[in-house]
Amino acid sequence: MADNIEPVAELICELTRNCNIKEEYFASSFNLSPTEVRFLKLLAIKPTYSIKELRDILKLTPGRITHILTSLEDKKLISRTLDPTDKRVTIVSLMPKAGPLISNLQQNYRELHNRILKSVKEEEMEKILSSLEILVDVFKKWVNQK
Repeated sequence: MADNIEPVAELICELTRNCNIKEEYFASSFNLSPTEVRFLKLLAIKPTYSIKELRDILKLTPGRITHILTSLEDKKLISRTLDPTDKRVTIVSLMPKAGPLISNLQQNYRELHNRILKSVKEEEMEKILSSLEILVDVFKKWVNQK
């Protein structure tokens, strides 16, 4: 196992670099930052989050969260409101204008991944999926130990 750690670590780094390039390319085509796209993808799953929930999920500093939310607010994609049951909590919600953009984002994201993965054979895709599930699980366990 020790002999495989270094090549696995290098492959993970290379995959991360390539994923970052893909995310930059994708986000720039919508005039957004990759982090703004991640926020909008989260809000597509669940339409409201507290700032604390966003901070916990995305592992970003409060200052970075504020910067991104301000940018999305300036673009009229999200709004921030006080929780009526607890005035200390700020709730982030999608604005109506964001709906079509998110649908477009999701469609383009699927198309991009289809283009990237179109040459992968079905049996290879199954191996990739299984391996990625293992990697995500291993990294989640590591993150939760911290």
